Amino acid sequence: MPVVLRHNALLELNVAEYHGAVTFTELKAVADYLAVHRSFLKCDCLSIVFPSAHFDGVPLETLNDLFGRYKGMYEPINFQIIRRSAWICFSPAAQAHVDHWSGKREAREAMSTTLQQFASFEEAGDWLVLSEAETLALQTGAGFDELIRFDEAPNIAQTRAG
Repeated sequence: MPVVLRHNALLELNVAEYHGAVTFTELKAVADYLAVHRSFLKCDCLSIVFPSAHFDGVPLETLNDLFGRYKGMYEPINFQIIRRSAWICFSPAAQAHVDHWSGKREAREAMSTTLQQFASFEEAGDWLVLSEAETLALQTGAGFDELIRFDEAPNIAQTRAG
């Protein structure tokens, strides 16, 4: 299960989880899903790259194309406040891709988003302005409903909730 999207309606917070060998097809499928379910684009997001995750089959330059796609999805949205996108990377094998996505972009202008990478759930929770209990829920997944998971085999996407 390489990519799983979760949502907590009460916190208006999305979580994107990355596990195992993540492919460009799966990353593109996430963007395709969000293009159809645009309400999730306005929520803050925490992306968690688990220790097993890697993007070995994803050339860094393809992330630039994907970033352009996200920029196009966010352009028509009118934000009242800047959206926050936090990243935690527990995988040394994925770190270069996370750095490329989060560290070398001006997402504030492109997507009304500020991106920042953290070493722990506690740091990310503080930055996302979550209480201690909400940060614990974030870490355990309590209250976060699975929206969809993306896995190239056997089906690209298997919807759990629509």
